[in-house]
Amino acid sequence: MITENISDKVYGNAGNQDVLNLISPNAEYVLDVGCGSGSLARALQKRGSVVDGITISNAELQEAKPFLRNGYIQNLEDGLPAISTQYDVAVCSHVLEHICYPDKLLRDIHRVLKENGELIVALPNIMHYKARLQLMIGNFNYTSQGLWDYTHFRWYTFRSAKKLLESHGFLVQEAKVTGDLPLNSIFSKILPDAWRRRCYNMLTGISKGLFGYQLLYRATKSTTPKKIS
Repeated sequence: MITENISDKVYGNAGNQDVLNLISPNAEYVLDVGCGSGSLARALQKRGSVVDGITISNAELQEAKPFLRNGYIQNLEDGLPAISTQYDVAVCSHVLEHICYPDKLLRDIHRVLKENGELIVALPNIMHYKARLQLMIGNFNYTSQGLWDYTHFRWYTFRSAKKLLESHGFLVQEAKVTGDLPLNSIFSKILPDAWRRRCYNMLTGISKGLFGYQLLYRATKSTTPKKIS
């Protein structure tokens, strides 16, 4: 049984390069929503951006502080903390799946973005072929990390995540997926990287929802929210 309290959990990694690649190098002020232990903030700080970060975990905030101008403890179910800064970019990297009711959070993010500001979103894909296989054989077992993280409360598909952003006043400019070839451990021994990437791109061209492990979106702030039922 998993008994760890979410406010004590620390999310730390080497940084999500796919997310970083979607953030403009010219972004001066960045809001890292769900900043974890500061891996993304560290990379952005090196690029010259000023980063404010939000987390629910005191332990995470202590690790992230060296890379943040301002750090906030906040339950994102309640939206953003009181923030007066206007940001060039807001980032939700593997955050929205942890939020039961994301409406207030997305409205608040829309409010603190500058005109033409951008929202970068990364999400796990519940419709990835490995997840589908597990569901088909009757497995739905939560774990302490990864796709089946026990703190994931909502699940998104490639299409439903795009609709969520559009319904809260964002125009999706770029939507893509990342992942690896099926049986990649075998193909990595016999195919060059360029060939594996070409094959993977062909598969995601057929079905992003089936072969994408991570969903990625770059959206701009719109002045007219489009509600989608």
